[in-house]
Amino acid sequence: MFLKEIIVENFRSLKDVDVILDDSTILIGENNSGKSTLLDAIRKGLYRPVTRFIFDDYDFFMDSEISSPKDSEGIKIVLIFEERIIGEWEGFITDTFIEALQYRDGEKAAIILQTTASYNEVTSDIEVKTAFLNNDFDPIAGKVQNLVNKFIMLTPVFYMKALREIKDTFSAKSPLWGRFMKKATIPQDELQSIQNQIKQLNTDIISNDENLTNLVTELQKIQKVMDFEGYGQELVSINAVPFKTWDLLSKSQVVLNNGTSSMDFPLEKHGQGTQSVTAILLFKAYINILLKEISSNSAEAILTLEEPEAHLHPQAIRALQKSIEEMPCQKIITTHSPYFVQNADIRNIRYLKKENGLTSISSIYDHVAFKVDVISEGLRHVVDAFSEVIKLDESNNTVIINEPLNPKIAGAIKGCCKDYVANIDDIIADACQIFTDTELCELNMYIQRNRGDILFARKWFLYEGQSEDVILPYFAQLLGKDFDEYGINGIMYRSNGSAGAFIKLAKVLNIQWVLLGDNDNQGESTTNEVLKCGYKQKDIDDILQLTKAKDFEHELANIPSIFADYEYILGDKITGDIRKLKEDGNTEEYKENIVKLIQGGKVENAYNLLRIWGKRHFSTDEIPGVMKKLIEKV
Repeated sequence: MFLKEIIVENFRSLKDVDVILDDSTILIGENNSGKSTLLDAIRKGLYRPVTRFIFDDYDFFMDSEISSPKDSEGIKIVLIFEERIIGEWEGFITDTFIEALQYRDGEKAAIILQTTASYNEVTSDIEVKTAFLNNDFDPIAGKVQNLVNKFIMLTPVFYMKALREIKDTFSAKSPLWGRFMKKATIPQDELQSIQNQIKQLNTDIISNDENLTNLVTELQKIQKVMDFEGYGQELVSINAVPFKTWDLLSKSQVVLNNGTSSMDFPLEKHGQGTQSVTAILLFKAYINILLKEISSNSAEAILTLEEPEAHLHPQAIRALQKSIEEMPCQKIITTHSPYFVQNADIRNIRYLKKENGLTSISSIYDHVAFKVDVISEGLRHVVDAFSEVIKLDESNNTVIINEPLNPKIAGAIKGCCKDYVANIDDIIADACQIFTDTELCELNMYIQRNRGDILFARKWFLYEGQSEDVILPYFAQLLGKDFDEYGINGIMYRSNGSAGAFIKLAKVLNIQWVLLGDNDNQGESTTNEVLKCGYKQKDIDDILQLTKAKDFEHELANIPSIFADYEYILGDKITGDIRKLKEDGNTEEYKENIVKLIQGGKVENAYNLLRIWGKRHFSTDEIPGVMKKLIEKV
């Protein structure tokens, strides 16, 4: 049972959110942004009806200090389950839940489950109701509501919090470890032999210790005092080892040897990272081995997992992510780790941000769809004319835009839809944010190979080349604007994809950005890319700047003291022919040759500049104005 979508209203900071989920969905965002709240919403939406008081007063969204649950419109959690492929549910699910089945977009079967909570002023209690809904999100009447409990059993949801208590996880009462122990069976013909071995082991332990032997002798006197039947037999002993096999299994524990010792130590004596990974792998074993047996062949677990990276080093985090990905269940995971997201597809990431007490959730999308009341001839004409970009699903009057819109297509869509699609301007703006396959591949490669931490930044400074990557953070430090302290990530976009892809991603993640480009053809191309992302020139005048000179190295060369540093670094690399240009007064040609030599070893020479500047006390007055402006801006 695949959970495709969750809609939440008035639950804590989730005033009104609608989230599309994947087989593996990763939630990122700053602390207290609403990640755990979304996990709780899923758990509470699939609560067992026998559970009382699943909501409390603080679960209701309240927009002021004087608000109370009485003022709330009520909590609503809608879970939409959907077939991954058409016909997947044929058999048990369709036969059992036929009255609850809905067909979304006319094809895939779906089941919509709603949990509501509202404050009853008469009883001063919170009333909780769960019901199946139809496609219009109205409750389905009739006996089908009796199947809610059965449906919930097919969608077991498990929660693993960030601070995992290893003693609880591996106790006999644990729903995971305990079930493994209870399911353990010993063939009957072997059972008596094992019991005899345990009994003999107890006897050997007691008999080899004088104190224990004497203790048993004293304890056996209870037979006289209490007048036990069978007096004369030894009815009292000490079970140094639990005598019954089931009791012995209940005392079982995981022991590990890290390879550096000859001793095995209980799991709780190992580091928290080891404990955390073992707990996650226990759940994986449960999913693989016991879930179908306990529930049903149609059951599919949902794992809600907080911060799996806790207490792990980077390599272990990446390895664990791959292991989690292999779990045959749906996963919804919160993380603060750039190493964990490096192996993930950015399409599976949801970014949460809280402002003024409200959580917003954004994600990358590769299409935009909107419904129309009437399919006009004008719309048909536009769809036919731009069929590679726009599709029309007449079964449900839906227009699907699959690629970013150029001004011509955007104008055509607006022209034929403006009279009967009220939010057509917003739809066109959203369509500008569609990611192409190329952009997605480039971004995934950049994040996986280089900088997963950009997803967690507050601001981005985008620039073209390697020299900027070395020197701009140094300039920022001199200006008292250390990038790390301000949560700023520098991104060298030119060699890692297009500026447009990063700008779109910044918009999805709600990350502020500035961009420094070269004043050449590439710089002009970059500006056009940004404009195609839905920005207007006046919106980017202060945050997108091109160098006054044709590129970064030439811009630095315009500062006399830095140009002198160039000459010092190059030394003997400046040939006689080049020096003669200077002697003959060909200043510009000489300067061009010097810059060209510097650009021949950009990274090395950038670090050489930093070493020189550190020795001669580089002044902030030497920082080119365009760079100083952007650093101050970001």
